[in-house]
Amino acid sequence: MHRSRTFLYLLILIFKCMSLLAQIPQTSRVTEVVPQLTSPAGVNGLPEASLVTTVTGARATLGPGDLLQVDVFDTPELSQRVRVDGDGKIHLALIGDLLVNGSSPEMVREQISEKLVAGNFLKEPQVTIFIVEYSGQIVYVAGEVSRPGAYSLLRSHRLSDLISAAGGLTARAGNSVTIVRNGDAKNSLHIDLSDKDDTVGNPEIRPGDSITVGLTGIVYVLGGVARPGGFLIDRRSPLTFMEALALAEGPTQSASLTNATLIHSTEPQPQPIPVNLKMILKSQSPDIQLQAGDIIWVADSQTRNLGRLAIQTILATASGVAVYAAYYGH
Repeated sequence: MHRSRTFLYLLILIFKCMSLLAQIPQTSRVTEVVPQLTSPAGVNGLPEASLVTTVTGARATLGPGDLLQVDVFDTPELSQRVRVDGDGKIHLALIGDLLVNGSSPEMVREQISEKLVAGNFLKEPQVTIFIVEYSGQIVYVAGEVSRPGAYSLLRSHRLSDLISAAGGLTARAGNSVTIVRNGDAKNSLHIDLSDKDDTVGNPEIRPGDSITVGLTGIVYVLGGVARPGGFLIDRRSPLTFMEALALAEGPTQSASLTNATLIHSTEPQPQPIPVNLKMILKSQSPDIQLQAGDIIWVADSQTRNLGRLAIQTILATASGVAVYAAYYGH
């Protein structure tokens, strides 16, 4: 009697649980967690985790130097670790040489299975391929990034992905990026990160590419200002004459607001361009947008006029001043 009652209670409990489960709305979704593109340095300075976020749907292909682990289920004598040679081939027991260059791991698995069946070695071989090491799928990132180094490229990625993997841009980074293909400087791309067209400003990266992020431009403010020095141009926004003067904390009391000079130092023969600060301050003259390498000289009571010798002195002075990172307009 006691056992019957216990069994009855169990049946009631089961039915209640089933009823509660039926009332739970089936609206939950599976959220894909994408690994963050940050790869800590591992052995030999290479990242421990490769880039695995899919950008295009392209799959990794094999090439010389890659190390493969080939396993055949229930046939351990056919399992072996092989490296792709310079001709793009691997050598397997019973099968011999097999060309794998440019093939995906799945394609190689199918080739091995077909060879084992065709040779009457196995009827239904279960082959698995594990890529132990992608020696040919490396991209080098240098220049103005937080963590320059070599990064594994196991799938197709764009320039922005590799910059993110390298910790992003530094405060000194500009918009200029150079990508050298296969170590050939003649076969290089010059990228402007400000270009909104992905095919131009964010191209696909290939194995063996070397990416160098250039330094941003510098504008120099010298002479009668409170903090003379060089100032980095924010790559996201242009810098004007008056903004540069503000970064230098403005003119001194002895400065001449009607006798400032702008010098484009990147020109073959730089010439002084007179600038009247009073006119700009009164909105009677437009502010001037500066270029990388420009030098602003604010005259004071001791330097009213510029000759050719003075220009050379200013150029030399600019090369030795402190450079400051400053943000403006954001």
